[in-house]
Amino acid sequence: MGSYPRELVLDTDTETRLISYLKDELERHDFERPQVIDDLKQWQTDYWAKPVATRKTFPFVGAANIIIPLTAIAFETIHARTIMTFWGAKPFVSAKSRGSLIASDTEKPLENWLDYELEHNIKIYKPFNDLIAETEKFGTGIAKTGYEKVIKKAIRINAAGVEEEFPVIIKDGATLDAVPQANYLFPFSYKDPQLDPWVGEVHSEHPYHIKLLEESGMFRKGSYEKLLPWVSNSVSSDSSSLQSRSYEAKQEELERRKPHWPARIHWQEIWLAFDVDGDGREEEIVVHFHLDSLNILSCRYNWHEDLHRAYRIAVYMPLEGRWRGIGICKQNEMFQREVTTMHRQRLDSGTLANMGMLKVHRMSGYGPKEPIFPGKMWFLDDMTHVEPFKMSEVQQSAFANEQGTLIYSQQRTGVNEVMMGMPQVGTPGTATSDLARIQEGNKKFDFVMKNLKTCANEVITDLFCNIVQFGPKNISYFEWAEGGEKLKQLMTLPVALIRQSIIFEVIAAGQQGNRIMDRQNWVQIAGLITQYYQSMLLLTQGQPQLQAIVQKRALIAATEAMRQILDTFDVKNKERIIVEEVEKMLNGQSGDGTQSGGAAGPEGNGNSQQRMDVLAQIAARFGNGGAAPATTVQGP
Repeated sequence: MGSYPRELVLDTDTETRLISYLKDELERHDFERPQVIDDLKQWQTDYWAKPVATRKTFPFVGAANIIIPLTAIAFETIHARTIMTFWGAKPFVSAKSRGSLIASDTEKPLENWLDYELEHNIKIYKPFNDLIAETEKFGTGIAKTGYEKVIKKAIRINAAGVEEEFPVIIKDGATLDAVPQANYLFPFSYKDPQLDPWVGEVHSEHPYHIKLLEESGMFRKGSYEKLLPWVSNSVSSDSSSLQSRSYEAKQEELERRKPHWPARIHWQEIWLAFDVDGDGREEEIVVHFHLDSLNILSCRYNWHEDLHRAYRIAVYMPLEGRWRGIGICKQNEMFQREVTTMHRQRLDSGTLANMGMLKVHRMSGYGPKEPIFPGKMWFLDDMTHVEPFKMSEVQQSAFANEQGTLIYSQQRTGVNEVMMGMPQVGTPGTATSDLARIQEGNKKFDFVMKNLKTCANEVITDLFCNIVQFGPKNISYFEWAEGGEKLKQLMTLPVALIRQSIIFEVIAAGQQGNRIMDRQNWVQIAGLITQYYQSMLLLTQGQPQLQAIVQKRALIAATEAMRQILDTFDVKNKERIIVEEVEKMLNGQSGDGTQSGGAAGPEGNGNSQQRMDVLAQIAARFGNGGAAPATTVQGP
């Protein structure tokens, strides 16, 4: 395992005060959580749409038992669209410079490097997918960023036939995790996890994992032995840890994957402000705490250079003045129950209506075992002795009522047949009307995407700052990748400049950065460029000098537009398609030092070496904020 920031040595009085504070705060928060956990379990049950009983006996044996999964239909439609909107863009991030210090030719290498870090080292897809899924389902998602270095011992036989030990780095770099809302600890009266007194989460781990954490140096010596008596498989306590475990147990029950003996140890990770040195001012610390035994497992100063806490919150549909949001499960809660009830009633009514029976007179001569088959002839003394009857009639209004409720559900969630790519119910509309419906429906989706991208941007910034502070995993990337030398200079920038987006801004690309969108935009722009220069040539007739300038610029603009279009198609060997020699010759003759793409030439103000020197001066002035420290941080 990697080394950790130093453990704080607390005197007896300070440790007692800290334990008392954590105990009071966590127990007080435990009183708020049961209803929230119950809601989460109910919403997850609604999503799975699993009947309580396999066979109903009321109002009759074999009555309809189906649950209409409106929540699942809406969630899966929106989730697929959201994820593909994020991952439809390549690269995943978009970098924009603020001025001439970071030129446009640095933006693409920065985007490619961050995309490499996110996809290959952090493996962002799985935790980001979990974060977005919980946000859409329950209205609130929690992301946690960190930095982790894991080293395992390997044993191999060398050339001399002797066994030798050597370390193998299993994981080294920034991390991203999605924290289940049931595990997240944050009082309901708070609003901002970065500014309020404390924030944290519950961890539920196997005892073996606790032993590994102690051996790695994350937990104090003896923590494993102290926690062994507290191994539990219960889910019926009121404590925050077992409340979280009850939600996990409900999920296991729905999946039919419930473990036979879920032996766990539950402990809390708390990021808080607390006066540990007695000077009257609070310091930012991180405490790993076992509430049941009142043991501090570790206590360290916040290791982030800018003292940010590890948690970020995403909301689906926000509530004013509250940090939690409303998700699809809550939006569809009443409609799924109502549609399910009416659908069952309609099925039961149809079942009873199709169960034709016979009324037989006692004196008709026919008994209960009388066979019935088509074409059977009944010989009766009285025509009223045998008469068919039905227990129910199918009401035509039942289907209309069910459809009306379904429309209300679609209005609340914004998911309809147009969004799902299905043909419109009833008389089909015109293409113009469908396009108008799609545009109006996209407004709600765009609003949700704005909320999700806000959290994604914060997460990406945290990951970027962690990489700059603790160092990237593969230094060799800068030796082989395009623009590696410029990226090395960026890595020396202070974290504060990156955090505040003073020199450049890095955000999630999303739909606006999608290559398909860029391709369509540039195809339209190319047509406008053609019309513009044709008009300029007509206006400058009779003025040879102006026409020469317009022609030169038209060649440069047409080449740049074609380059941008080819980039959106990921075309290789673009230099064999674009006439770059003409562009270079025109740039050399222009005399103003301007190059294609808006970058300044060797004689211009944007000299590449000059920009790199300025970056080095900024880094020296603010301190080496990008150098990797001697210690690395292991996230729990």
